[in-house]
Amino acid sequence: MARIIAIIPTYNENDSIGRLIDALEREFGKIQNHDFEIVVVDANSPDGTAETVKERKKLYKNIELIVEKKRRGLGLAYIAGMRRAIGQLGADAIIEFDGDWQHNPEDIKRLVAEFDNGYDYVIGSRYVSGGGVPEEWGWHRKLLSKYGSLFIRWALHLSVHDATSGFKLSRVAGFAEKMPLSEKQILSKRHAYKIHLLYEMIKRGAKVKEVPIVFSERQRGSSKSAAEDIFESLKVVFILWIRSLKN
Repeated sequence: MARIIAIIPTYNENDSIGRLIDALEREFGKIQNHDFEIVVVDANSPDGTAETVKERKKLYKNIELIVEKKRRGLGLAYIAGMRRAIGQLGADAIIEFDGDWQHNPEDIKRLVAEFDNGYDYVIGSRYVSGGGVPEEWGWHRKLLSKYGSLFIRWALHLSVHDATSGFKLSRVAGFAEKMPLSEKQILSKRHAYKIHLLYEMIKRGAKVKEVPIVFSERQRGSSKSAAEDIFESLKVVFILWIRSLKN
């Protein structure tokens, strides 16, 4: 029996986080022979997100809440959750999960099934057969996302189709426990942290499986993506490319 911990960063997700936790708990109940826990990392949301999580903690005993003093970036929020899951909660596997329904809770069982099949790094992929992105996305965003992944795959010699997926399961023993999980080590505090951890997992010999998912548009607000994320992703790819030449 494995202890699997889902990490959810939040900022002003009060409209969705309660329903999301309820949906995750229902899905956890359908998966046999594993213990599940949720770690919410809230960036001191002014809309009361943390209070909603605290209310759910009264209903479910498997929820941890980390409230940070300020918004530090998506990458650092995930790092904080991973450090808690690995260092204090005894995780055997960690799942990165979005706080605003861009990932489908029903897909978790498919990632866990591949973990049970022996895979160390299971990626919810938009760019394998059966996967997809929101119809609401404009053509430029679709092209940027798809061909951005192709560029990362080519530059870093990776064998995955979706190099920027934010929905992943990582085995802890031998892999996630050795990741650069500190502010000084991680190459990006923002979205590009995904590229760095992907590279590190594969570099360490993780057995990788991509599972098709249909990515959804945010239920409220605007996308967290920005021009700064594009620049930072290019920076991370360049640094990792240089490192790969030295190995």
